[in-house]
Amino acid sequence: MEKIVGFDIGESSVKLVYFAGADLKKAVTAELPDNMVSGSRILSMDAMADFLRQTAKSNGIPLTHAALVLPSTEVFTRELVMPAMTEQQLLYNLPYEFRDYLTEEKNKYFFDYSMREVLRDESGQPTEMNLLACATLKSTVESYRAMLRRAGFRLRVLTPSECAYSAVLQAYYRRTRQEGRDLCVVNLGHSATFLYIYRGGHFASRREIEVGMSDLEHLVADQCSVDIHVAHEYVRQNYNHVLESEQARELYGRIAVEVVKAVNFFNYNNRERELTQLCLCGGGSAIQPLYDTIADTTGMTLHTSAELLGQRMTTEEPWMYLRAIGGVDLGIKGGLR
Repeated sequence: MEKIVGFDIGESSVKLVYFAGADLKKAVTAELPDNMVSGSRILSMDAMADFLRQTAKSNGIPLTHAALVLPSTEVFTRELVMPAMTEQQLLYNLPYEFRDYLTEEKNKYFFDYSMREVLRDESGQPTEMNLLACATLKSTVESYRAMLRRAGFRLRVLTPSECAYSAVLQAYYRRTRQEGRDLCVVNLGHSATFLYIYRGGHFASRREIEVGMSDLEHLVADQCSVDIHVAHEYVRQNYNHVLESEQARELYGRIAVEVVKAVNFFNYNNRERELTQLCLCGGGSAIQPLYDTIADTTGMTLHTSAELLGQRMTTEEPWMYLRAIGGVDLGIKGGLR
């Protein structure tokens, strides 16, 4: 049975999900030491490799194939509608669709795509193709490959964050036999909050809110006059009900209002149907007062990460592993199905 480990490297922690075939065997979150990641970029690939190797070994995760989620800062993604053409013609033309985005010569990039729909005329002949295309620097891919090789893993799949969440949503719609809905995945991360908006399971838009759980930790540090590392533990344990303080609730309100603004902006520009569904994930979604504030402020229908993943992907903290599990989807050849 083939084995693969999915990695989601965040600002403050790394999430590992170990699959044997299509079965999730283990899910682990490991907090990162200070100054390992900044702005979604790994500051030392060698140090990260050593950390990943030690984390895997100490948690009984085998050194095998790897699937890695690429942060949005490392990849360009575009939704394209192109005339029908052969695969060879498409791969030739893709670089020109990114010419206004690339910062280096096109031969320094890898290009890939995911076909969404082929439109046909009355006679059944293909006329147009709707696809999601991506581009990332070859040097970025090679640096991740070398990092994982040093850690003892063999890189098999690189998945953009936009596609990782899409894999989870599409698997959810197939499993529940629902027609694909419009849904916004809100990742309440450490340094910021990220919104990924999907139409029928297909990525449509991304927004960043520059408020994250690190802001909550700094707020608690100031409020309690403690070091930021102590404040981190206070937040984890809700020490002396710090998560329910007036200052904390003001922060939750700021995040919720920004989510409403982003959703309203998307709805204004896409008036044919309204976005009404949310799923919260990331470490912040475990904070009940924050969860409740977003639910009350937005008035939208909230779905849990456990609901989207289903019983076969059950973990103790499913909100932490949504992206990591989605990133493995291609590596296990549709195991989420």
